[in-house]
Amino acid sequence: MNLIFCIHNHQPVGNMDFILEEAYERAYMPFFEMLKDFKDVTINLHFSGFLFSWLLENKPEYIALLKTLKERGQVEIVTGGMYEPILSLLPQEDGTGQIRMHADLMEEVFGDRPQGLWLAERVYEPHIPLVLGKAGISYTLVDDNHFKAVGLTEDDLYGYFTTEHEGHRLSIFPGLEFLRYAIPFKPLEVIDGYLRGIEKKEGDLAVFGDDGEKFGLWPGTYRSVYEEGWLRAFFSYLTENKDWLKTITFSEYLSNKPAKGLVYLDCQSYKEMGEWALPPSLSKEYGACVSETGSEKRNLLKGGYFKHFLVKYPESNDMHKKMLSVTKKADRNGEAKRDVFMAQCNDSYWHGVFGGLYLPHLRASVYEHLIEAEKRLDPEKAFVTASMEDINMDGEDEAILSNKALKAYFLPREGGVLYELDHKQTSTNIMATLTRRYEGYHDKIKVASVGGATDGTKTIHDVVLAKEAGLDRYLYYDWYRRASLIDHVMTQDVTWDVFYRSAYVEPGDFVKERYAAGVRNGKKSVNLSMKRQGHFWKDGQGIPLSIEKTVCLDAEESALYVDYLVEGEIREPFLLGVEFNFSFLGTGGERYMEIGFEKLPLTVKGIFRSSRRVFFHDPYQRIEPAIELDDEPLSIWTFPVEVVSLSETGFERNYQSTMCMPIWKVDLTDGSKSIRMKLHVNGIGSNNHLQ
Repeated sequence: MNLIFCIHNHQPVGNMDFILEEAYERAYMPFFEMLKDFKDVTINLHFSGFLFSWLLENKPEYIALLKTLKERGQVEIVTGGMYEPILSLLPQEDGTGQIRMHADLMEEVFGDRPQGLWLAERVYEPHIPLVLGKAGISYTLVDDNHFKAVGLTEDDLYGYFTTEHEGHRLSIFPGLEFLRYAIPFKPLEVIDGYLRGIEKKEGDLAVFGDDGEKFGLWPGTYRSVYEEGWLRAFFSYLTENKDWLKTITFSEYLSNKPAKGLVYLDCQSYKEMGEWALPPSLSKEYGACVSETGSEKRNLLKGGYFKHFLVKYPESNDMHKKMLSVTKKADRNGEAKRDVFMAQCNDSYWHGVFGGLYLPHLRASVYEHLIEAEKRLDPEKAFVTASMEDINMDGEDEAILSNKALKAYFLPREGGVLYELDHKQTSTNIMATLTRRYEGYHDKIKVASVGGATDGTKTIHDVVLAKEAGLDRYLYYDWYRRASLIDHVMTQDVTWDVFYRSAYVEPGDFVKERYAAGVRNGKKSVNLSMKRQGHFWKDGQGIPLSIEKTVCLDAEESALYVDYLVEGEIREPFLLGVEFNFSFLGTGGERYMEIGFEKLPLTVKGIFRSSRRVFFHDPYQRIEPAIELDDEPLSIWTFPVEVVSLSETGFERNYQSTMCMPIWKVDLTDGSKSIRMKLHVNGIGSNNHLQ
């Protein structure tokens, strides 16, 4: 009998050096230091391109060790998309290009060109054989879940299958879920019993493929895997049982064994991903159904579709559709294309037990590389443009204003809000925010263990930990999207506290409603006009009220000028708040905000006295956004937007943005109300002139 043992090591583009260093010290290095002592153990190995490039630059001794193991025949190198994209989210040409780039690097370092591919998050769609075939790939690995979903049983899966798309043939190996959950968490006798059971059924092959980080980096595993000796015992077990259980490479097995037959797989990933991709309420129901259903029928339960993450999280869709827009323009510019490839790293586009989309530095990395690519494609001379186009692919036009310094995106259909503002000098989207929303796992927070440790016998899917006590106190959910230029029409009795908790009723119907919009292009400046004929609702009656906002971008400035005109038939004073949300990668260090000339931390909460100026300083992203108001507001409200999310180390509170809202008391008894503001963004230590 044969065992294919495949390790996948990955760190996302934009992850911080200290995280990579910790992963190296706790998982990547000790694993292979251990492996070199067991010459009869053979594994298959994949490194994502960003991590491998970091290792090449920072850990030459590690690369030397890998080469030694490869030369011994202990390691077969498996390729993948260079920056670990979900291939089904990409144009086919990009997917093929990423695979070729990674395979080129592996061939350069190790001498052989890989024939097999690690499929990121095992997200399979029927066209994948075409993408892989064009890149010269002959085999890949997915989960047994993929096969069971189309009617096969586990007893059918002790080998590999073939499939095709448009005549492009691909061999597919099924990774066994039992081994994925057992290694390195279960006692060896449990694993031995399972493998001997396969042999008794005359099964010829068992395949394990999973993350290398579970060997030391996942909670509790460094102690269990290395200090308590699980991995050494496992390698010893494989060595001592090599007379009946042989560790083998994918290529060796393919060369000596025929396929078990033809198969056509559906759109699938591993089963947990199917749960995470569902809307929160259905995710809970799906989890309950899986728990309540017998194992023989569980395979008939299909979860969600990976691409639904783009619907579940509009912030993910924004990044994805911007990426699609930029990659079309970058085909003839190699440097721009590489930046696009880096922005295609999958982690930022979804969320499950890993932080993913909820981690601001990963979203910032996506925008950084997309903005870098766009800068390479921009005209060399000063320019300014305005357009209406359906960039988000939702059937409605967005408005886009751009010059050499800024690129601003607006949603006329949803309150006319500003949802992305790219500062090109620093390659920063200062509005890469995230909305506070309900997640199905929030119901588990009150039973989570605070600051606890796991003994390494449970996977991250089974551990319920919290990084701090009282996280349920931060579970507030927004009823609208956290963006900027959000128009709040409120009664005078609305308090800061109910606004912070999103626990109030707004009489105005402007925040999420449609604004009529149009753009005007001039030689030196462009305008976007947005207007809504809305209402102030009182006692069931809608009193006519209109808000018009005009945004101007000049070719020579790193600033947006916004003019408001409020008119209506309401004859009592009300509050008008214009909400802004600025995203930073954290709140500590030398970051701060100023209201007037009072310096405040980004985490400050409360109501501040009237001021015509709000200023932010972030030396880490080298950026200074500011709001200047011609008309002095009644007050300015502010608070940090924080979410409670799940990561592999437990529940945690994550800062996403700082909300800042100037508020005016508006009385239309004697006519209309006009407000003018300037939103400008400067780079720290840069020439901010556009000449």
